[in-house]
Amino acid sequence: MCRQDGELKAYGAGLLSSFGELEYCLTDKPELRPFEPAETALQKYPITEYQPVYYVAENFEDAKQKMM
Repeated sequence: MCRQDGELKAYGAGLLSSFGELEYCLTDKPELRPFEPAETALQKYPITEYQPVYYVAENFEDAKQKMM
């Protein structure tokens, strides 16, 4: 997920392929954490339910810099 002009947006095939999860990720139910690539690589996710945690980049430049 990423912020765009202060608004939370969902990006990527993982979320966009599931209408239900796309809707769910924008509610107050999941935990939102700052995007940290090393942490996302270790996060375990259930495969039979919506993700309990989503990582949020402040913008695309923030995500790009952290990936470098």
